[in-house]
Amino acid sequence: MAATAVGVGGLRPVRAAAPMTELIDVPTAEALDHYGYSAAFRFYTDGGLLTKAGFGVFPRLNIGFGLDAEGFIGNRAVDINQPTLNFRFRFFDGKRNLPALAIGYDGQGFFYDHITDKYREREKGLYLAGSGEILIPNLSLHAGGNIYDFKNDHVYGFLGAHYLYADVFGVTVEWDNIRVGKDSRLNAGGRLYVTPSFAVEVAGRDLAGTGRRSERVVKLTYSGGF
Repeated sequence: MAATAVGVGGLRPVRAAAPMTELIDVPTAEALDHYGYSAAFRFYTDGGLLTKAGFGVFPRLNIGFGLDAEGFIGNRAVDINQPTLNFRFRFFDGKRNLPALAIGYDGQGFFYDHITDKYREREKGLYLAGSGEILIPNLSLHAGGNIYDFKNDHVYGFLGAHYLYADVFGVTVEWDNIRVGKDSRLNAGGRLYVTPSFAVEVAGRDLAGTGRRSERVVKLTYSGGF
């Protein structure tokens, strides 16, 4: 049953945005509802399209996949990379002074290198994420750590903040791939909820990278339930 509020003319529906399971690149501890689903279409450099889908197969447990198609838009041949898997388990819902916590795995990286057969910007791999509201209503902080290569045991960090205004427009800033300063990435963007289920996001990635070019991406996200 939809939530309601008292307004002019009586009761009216309250607009509520769908769970935000990731910021720009940073995962959160939010999870899709049981029987819920989400599909995100991310348009990136040189006409690429990255599709990620998630499904709430059990309460607190999400499973999904990623599919990266290079050159999807334009006149070059489309090159589809090997699909990737992802899952997330939200094992703690959080309390007044404690964040919600989720553990997950995401095999999707960015910018596939066909010579090394790996993504140049590596996948999150195994991660632990915490999310909670801080300071003021609708301002959330998301942080955690990840490891994608158990051979070298390097652990990376990520940190992001998101402010949602009136369940209609959100602003995101995040710091990703934190370990060696020059290799970390600063991203920022805005997200417009056209409806509670459909959002359009424009973001800039790697805005302060040394010797690297920043990237503009557009992402369309649709969420719903069965």
